[in-house]
Amino acid sequence: MREQQKVLFLCTGNYYRSRFAEDWFNHLAKMQGLDWSAESRGLAEEPLLWRNPGPMSPEAIRELQKRGAQASSVRWPRGLQPGEWREFARIVALNRPEHEPLIRARFPDLQEVIYWDIRDLGEEQSTSALTRLALRVEELFRNLVGR
Repeated sequence: MREQQKVLFLCTGNYYRSRFAEDWFNHLAKMQGLDWSAESRGLAEEPLLWRNPGPMSPEAIRELQKRGAQASSVRWPRGLQPGEWREFARIVALNRPEHEPLIRARFPDLQEVIYWDIRDLGEEQSTSALTRLALRVEELFRNLVGR
């Protein structure tokens, strides 16, 4: 049996964008019965991961529910650990200007990163950002599974 392929989504706090991308990707994989899964992590230093008022952004939860997907809102944000990325077939950071400097500073060995352009809460309305993010996740999903 082939080992399951995994995608890693990265954002700053692992609270909004990367959590939405993880859950939306996993919903698509489950619906298609495909052997891919996603996880997500934050790039901020650990203390900054806990500044959010809960385990997952309400905007991301609402958008997932609207799309018929289950939110993994019971787990708290997780930070990326050194070398942890090696277990993933694809790594996507959700905003190049925001995340590339964090990756270079904290994880210089992490080289194979796909960068998108999804801005954080307060920089773009969540309905716009999450709609664009869902489309990018769907495109990545299709490319990975060859459909």
